[in-house]
Amino acid sequence: MKNLLTQCIVILALLCCGLFLVQNFSQTSRTAFQELGELRSENEMLVKENEELGRENQDLTQENQRLSVANHYLMRDFRTARIEVLEQTEDPEVPGKILETKIRFTEFDPVTGAIAAKPAEFVVAGDMVYVDALVVKFEQIFIETADLLRNRSLVSFQRIFGEDQAPSQGFRVDQEGRIPPVYRSSDKEEDVLAFEKEIWENFWEISNDRVRQKELGIQAIHGEAPSQKLQPGRIYHLDLRASDGLSFRVE
Repeated sequence: MKNLLTQCIVILALLCCGLFLVQNFSQTSRTAFQELGELRSENEMLVKENEELGRENQDLTQENQRLSVANHYLMRDFRTARIEVLEQTEDPEVPGKILETKIRFTEFDPVTGAIAAKPAEFVVAGDMVYVDALVVKFEQIFIETADLLRNRSLVSFQRIFGEDQAPSQGFRVDQEGRIPPVYRSSDKEEDVLAFEKEIWENFWEISNDRVRQKELGIQAIHGEAPSQKLQPGRIYHLDLRASDGLSFRVE
């Protein structure tokens, strides 16, 4: 009888221990599985965040490249010329009054810096010189994206004249209605040349047709005549930036 009782107690003890172990193991397993699930969720979140950061980095890289290209075109001179003051003639009857100014006009290739055309010498009336030009400015988006056809402003130098003479009596530089020589490059795409040819041949018609301007991506198209008071021995540079008009700077 005692042996039976002892056996029962032992069996009961073993059952309790087994139950305890099973419960403890189950709890431990549940905790481990829970922690594993949380780790998997965290890992999935990190993977997603890494993918998002990768996309953002790619977008930033592309934006940086776009801005770099835009800055390159925005800061680059696409037509540049130099005016040298060679001689000035004073009025013998009015001290300090300049009757004539002899200048040398030289245009340079904006890429190579080489002389683009044979220098020309003019004598203008007075000491204030005007450079009459036709200017085409394209929408900013085309400048920023370095569009093949519209990546910079265009300008055609019409006449150079002094303040004491009529513009119609000025000295012609580019031929009217023709692509300026500096733009007629043999390595240009045919569609680029055709595009510019259309603009110069129909400049004033386009300037009065806003619908046509939008079709061509033009922001502004008009004439302008920047001026500069000349002093003997000075050199003046006339530049055209990608998205801007003409501007003088003195050397």
